Amino acid sequence: MMKREPARLSRLHCCLKGVGVGICALLGMTACDGGRDADGPAWQAPNDGSMPAAFAESEAVPPFARDWTMPKGFAGFTERWNRRNEAYVLTTLAEHRTESVSAFSRVLAGCPGSTGTESARVAMRSAIKKSLSMGDRRREGDYLVYRKFEDMPPELQWQDGGEQPELGSACAVRGGTLRLSLQRSFPGTLCQFGPNSNNSTRRYIYDDVDIPLVRIHPGTGKLIPGTAEKWAISPDGRTVYFRIDPNARFTNDAPLTSRDFITALFVRTSDYAAEPFYAGYYLSRFSRITVFGNEAIAVTLQEPMPAAPYYAAIPASSTRFYAEFGPDYPTRYLWRPAPTTGAYRVAADGLVMGRQLTLERVPDWWGNDRRYTRYSCNVDRIVYSFIAEQSKARELFRLGQLDVFTARDADFWYEGLEVEPVHRGYIQRVHFNNIWPRNSFGFHLNCSRPPFDNRDVRLGMQHSLNIQEVINTVFRGDYERMGSYFMGFGPYTNDAIKARPYSPEKAREYFARAGYTEEGGDGILSRPDGTRLQVVVSSRIDPLYANCMNLLREDAAACGLDLRFEQMDDTVFFGKIKEKNYTAGIFAWGFSPITPDPSLFFLSQYAYAPDGTPAKAGNNITATASPELDAAIFACHSARTEAQAVAAHHRVQQLIHDEACWVPGWTTSYTRFAQWRWLKWPQESDCNFCPPRYFDPLDSHLYWIDPAEQERTLRARADGDSFPEQEIDIPLPPQS
Repeated sequence: MMKREPARLSRLHCCLKGVGVGICALLGMTACDGGRDADGPAWQAPNDGSMPAAFAESEAVPPFARDWTMPKGFAGFTERWNRRNEAYVLTTLAEHRTESVSAFSRVLAGCPGSTGTESARVAMRSAIKKSLSMGDRRREGDYLVYRKFEDMPPELQWQDGGEQPELGSACAVRGGTLRLSLQRSFPGTLCQFGPNSNNSTRRYIYDDVDIPLVRIHPGTGKLIPGTAEKWAISPDGRTVYFRIDPNARFTNDAPLTSRDFITALFVRTSDYAAEPFYAGYYLSRFSRITVFGNEAIAVTLQEPMPAAPYYAAIPASSTRFYAEFGPDYPTRYLWRPAPTTGAYRVAADGLVMGRQLTLERVPDWWGNDRRYTRYSCNVDRIVYSFIAEQSKARELFRLGQLDVFTARDADFWYEGLEVEPVHRGYIQRVHFNNIWPRNSFGFHLNCSRPPFDNRDVRLGMQHSLNIQEVINTVFRGDYERMGSYFMGFGPYTNDAIKARPYSPEKAREYFARAGYTEEGGDGILSRPDGTRLQVVVSSRIDPLYANCMNLLREDAAACGLDLRFEQMDDTVFFGKIKEKNYTAGIFAWGFSPITPDPSLFFLSQYAYAPDGTPAKAGNNITATASPELDAAIFACHSARTEAQAVAAHHRVQQLIHDEACWVPGWTTSYTRFAQWRWLKWPQESDCNFCPPRYFDPLDSHLYWIDPAEQERTLRARADGDSFPEQEIDIPLPPQS
């Protein structure tokens, strides 16, 4: 085991400080002490033999599990987790029974037909249903079970998704480097989970690279294999069996086996990870994980649901990588990028602190010749440069030192691209229409602190933000207003929900209901006790948000609202949001198909701690706590058919709208960007440019760099020659 001196820890912590980051960036080091081998991407995990046996001699497990070695601390985990699951089931069962009795009492005491009585009736039915379901789970027994591969049910009907169309193009060329810019802060860690891991850079190195057990075909929306070569569903629709592809490997060259799914459960739910989300994720969503040899696993959902394999696809973590997992995980692994099953990893020389992050393609990647991946991940390296100044990034792009530049700013799309490289055809403009679920972009309101602990103030806030004026002015009418919190999910989106319009009259009416009846000389409202109607809106550093807030502030003042604005570093801002240490925040969760999952963001259990104080972790950042909304969310989970699921999700979205805890922002049904002409995309009948189920086409990794076209373009630019000016407009496929 590698040991770390206190001095190194001290120097490592300095990396998170401004001075430390600056020194590291200047010297181009991977860590503040230059210790690449100890702390950076070049660190090599010890071999499996360095880890202790997974199970004691007294534990009854099949022979294959006897050969397992696991990170220190795993011994006894199976028994501990099974007891933890038992305690969770008993506690939850008691809570549901208490809920049902309490709700029944409210039904008896309420006025028939009133809103309160009907809400109590809904809560009672939901609590009874959940009690019955949890009772069934209690009778199922242990959560973690180990079986021989031969013990799998013989009558399973296996699927492999092989009937779906190919992705990418056989014309793709391997090689080259793609250079991109990120207008955000450098991450404070490369940990895949744990403190500060859920930062805005995470998706580039993990979420958009890793391959899960099954995936959604981005063209058809159907299931296709990931690291599972095939899957099957039990007759009751709750258990999904996965056969692991024997060729699947992590980017550290370790083979993927069933052991790695148990490792993921162990490390992610450990107290050492300081990541409370995962314990709730595993306990609330799944009632059992069964290991069938090294080759297969089965995941039993709490309830049957549409697209069960997609939701049963639990994560895997390289066991070998976490050989040193322990109490110092957040610091020991701070700059060690976790292996994934994808084609890219952080290069050994790819970390320049504060400035740059480089991914390299894994040599002999296991997905090279596999259907659905063989024409993807074509470039050898992807270089992400962290450039805070947008004007600097634009200039680097214009000079050809960046290959792609996102054009979310209307000024850049219309005027910023009126430059010689575009007119001469060196740079192409791309308008890509998509059907990807929209981010929940908007103004999240913290219901746990004044003034938004009052629903009338939240409703007044809804009518005080003239977001349509921002769309018309800043985005030149190209954007649209969000409606539902979960837009872009096809039939699961409740399109009947519309954002509340800007209205000083309605805003002042709601503010008056909340007690803000006195108007000062500057037009701002106050309560009779002098409490001024002032709201501080927080955001990460972004010039675009600052421009928008300048417009919103003036119109909010006409409603009697004093709107203030503060910007901060990404990591600081995200911590402020997660700890509910904010009043209002410009923020967005990123979503993915197939259906929305409101439980993570709106269940009451994630809003407050048992002592009644706001929970300092979890994703319910608005601190929304509504029994009626809880019941509706659980109805989504218990839906048996797509029609039931659609109806349940529509109700959830309506209740979120009624709570007024989120002011809908702006969005688009497309992505715009500019690219140098040497970046190429598929032009196939089944895959024109990029399938529509991507928010950003670059996430597909179906592009490639044409070296001949690059040489031709650079020669033309040097000689003053031109190509036809080109704007590429990619429509949605007809079947979409």
